[in-house]
Amino acid sequence: MSQWDELMQGKLFITDLGENRHAEIDGMDTVVGRYAVWAPIRNADRHQIIEVGCELPPLAEKYNIPQERICTLGQGGENKCKLN
Repeated sequence: MSQWDELMQGKLFITDLGENRHAEIDGMDTVVGRYAVWAPIRNADRHQIIEVGCELPPLAEKYNIPQERICTLGQGGENKCKLN
């Protein structure tokens, strides 16, 4: 089993894109958010995004996600996730 599977399989985690993302919705620039909460899909080996937001602490608290399951996107697209 890989370190990723040991850390994330069947668990909630958050990805941090490093900056807020924007989308045009009905012709208006809208802040979509920087943080995405991922949850495991029942009876599958995958995850899906269940919430996106601009503030990390409320999301981490709401879903009880510890620091070691918060992954950041580094410069140049490099993924950084603490794997112990």
